[in-house]
Amino acid sequence: MPIKAISFDFWNTLFAETPGGFKLYQERRRHLLKEALNDEGGNFTDEQIAQAATLEAQSHHLIWTGEHRTLTAAQRLLRILGHLEASLSEATINRVVSQYEEGIYERPPVLVDGAHEVIAQLSRQYRLGIISDIGFSPGRVLRELMRKVEILDAFDSLVFSDEAGRSKPHAEVFAKTSQTLQAHPTEMVHIGDLEHTDVVGAKNATYFSIRFVGVTPMEEGEKTIADVVTTDFSEIPNIIKSLGVI
Repeated sequence: MPIKAISFDFWNTLFAETPGGFKLYQERRRHLLKEALNDEGGNFTDEQIAQAATLEAQSHHLIWTGEHRTLTAAQRLLRILGHLEASLSEATINRVVSQYEEGIYERPPVLVDGAHEVIAQLSRQYRLGIISDIGFSPGRVLRELMRKVEILDAFDSLVFSDEAGRSKPHAEVFAKTSQTLQAHPTEMVHIGDLEHTDVVGAKNATYFSIRFVGVTPMEEGEKTIADVVTTDFSEIPNIIKSLGVI
């Protein structure tokens, strides 16, 4: 059965952080929170902020992997404040949440090599979608990043976990994407870097699966159930053609 539509992961598939980006974002969030707390009469150290943020990140990871959903920046900030046994005014919370959400604008992630050309080529032949789990930056921010690099218009479906209420590998995000793209799941290909979200979710949804490991390498001895593994984004159009004749 020929392939009719393709979905992509966002992080480490289409976009990758610049070197040091993750640490920059993390340190910026912690600095902003410490500044906000101390401005409202708190007296928190860098160590206390870091410990609370780490505890929140660990618990959020369990929610993501165990419940297949992601929390918003606002929810995560409130959980960090809970670990600190601290509070902030509503106005300050709203300001810090916006700063958390838009922090990646300071050093935006970049398209992976070859992605712009491949997306342009594939959009002439297939309907395209995004299935993305979010971190602190919500779907509205990721849309803006796509717009700025001039690929947003190539996509007919955008499913971000903060808007969908579910994250990969939950069946809902894959079902919603195939419905929007007007393709049967067996006519779909999903491309992503993570086995437990992208590959498992796609295969359970009866999509074809391409695991792109050009940014996130596979671990030594790691196995995959993906139909194809590639390190080269430019290979994707030919891989998709080959999947369409299986």
